[in-house]
Amino acid sequence: RGKIIIIHIHEKLEPLFSFFGTLTACIFLLIAVLSTPNYDLAINTVSSLGAGPGKFYFSIAFIIGGASGIPFYLYLERELTNLHEKVRKLATGFSISTCTCIALVGIIPDESYIDIFLWFHGVISFYAFIGSGIYIFLYSILIFMGPREEDLYNLEFRGYHSALGFITFIFLLILLFSFRPIVEWILTILIIAWILLTSLHLILNRFINIPITELRKLNYSALLEIFETVVETLEKLNLKNELIYSIMQENIHIINSRIEQEKNYK
Repeated sequence: RGKIIIIHIHEKLEPLFSFFGTLTACIFLLIAVLSTPNYDLAINTVSSLGAGPGKFYFSIAFIIGGASGIPFYLYLERELTNLHEKVRKLATGFSISTCTCIALVGIIPDESYIDIFLWFHGVISFYAFIGSGIYIFLYSILIFMGPREEDLYNLEFRGYHSALGFITFIFLLILLFSFRPIVEWILTILIIAWILLTSLHLILNRFINIPITELRKLNYSALLEIFETVVETLEKLNLKNELIYSIMQENIHIINSRIEQEKNYK
């Protein structure tokens, strides 16, 4: 099917992987908290779980959380095309590097090199928070700028979605000025909530995919002209009953809607 249809509906593997991966990471993180005696979110940092009895669960949580994010953000980047290209690439760069650091946070310390490890852990965990806040903020801007077509985006959901991303960034700034453990935990919960919400949104809604790189670089008007030409050719060949014809018609409707949205923004 993918070899015939130039634009088709994305498979849901990446967002499903991210959603259940993040959910699994949350479960292990919760087990790590419950396994640590006298642990208090108000006075103990997230990283302190890595030195307690629940360090094994802490390690699994961050490795799974980081690993499940990389394919997901590559998928998300493809869905936010024809917006601000530099912002999109910057957001993806931060998200991939952040996911790598999140996975590295799960490394269990080696007592033989504890000083070096603490320095290493401090750097990557700090970047994990900074990077998460930045890429969520950038992606929230892109999502806010995105099309408002009903069959692609839920308006109310997207409004709350962007708001959650902006609130997450605000708590990152608060953390940088306060360095309080409770703020760190609030930021962690907000990051997890944003990832779960984004993954679920992509699972429940339909998005178009343009696998041919040259076509992906074109603007909506150029794409519209190409697909209208394809439709006209199919009509001349009396192939209106074929699957490709209906999908082309559907995507012409999508592209027209996005063009209309761009005009409304201007």
